[in-house]
Amino acid sequence: MTKFSALTLALGLVIGMLVTPVFAQEKQQMTKAQLEGTWRLVSLKATSGGKVSYPLGEHPGGYAGYTATRAWFMLVGSNRKVPATASPSDAEAGLLMKSSAAYTGKYEVDPTPSKDGLRVTVRVDAAVNEALKGSERVWFARVEGNRLKVSSPALLVPMTGLMSNVELEYIRAE
Repeated sequence: MTKFSALTLALGLVIGMLVTPVFAQEKQQMTKAQLEGTWRLVSLKATSGGKVSYPLGEHPGGYAGYTATRAWFMLVGSNRKVPATASPSDAEAGLLMKSSAAYTGKYEVDPTPSKDGLRVTVRVDAAVNEALKGSERVWFARVEGNRLKVSSPALLVPMTGLMSNVELEYIRAE
């Protein structure tokens, strides 16, 4: 074997060792266990008819949590006004309701791999908005490092009343 062939072979092996883990990570399927834990909301974007909106403002607050069988969500707007007292007036209560969403339910993950991520179906059994109770909320979830990216096919956004595609981003909570 010539020096050139040996060097080429060694270089090929080194490149192969560096590139193989990257390809293996890309092909690795996300699992339901990766969802488990508590996630802090960092963004919520809705798109309806080509128009992008931020139903809870540019810096929403809130959390999502997943156990092995149950999911819960508490989302609040960044532009909420503090009520004058701990017991809000009817007008203040209406504004607070329109600037938040909260629900919980058992969930299932479709075991079939999808290019959009895990297909998560939450069967809502309790919600701040009673109209959501008994409904199914379908999401596609993808964990990338300490971030959870969630997207939906078109669904009714309670804060706007519009059918929208929704994208949420969370960061793993401490």
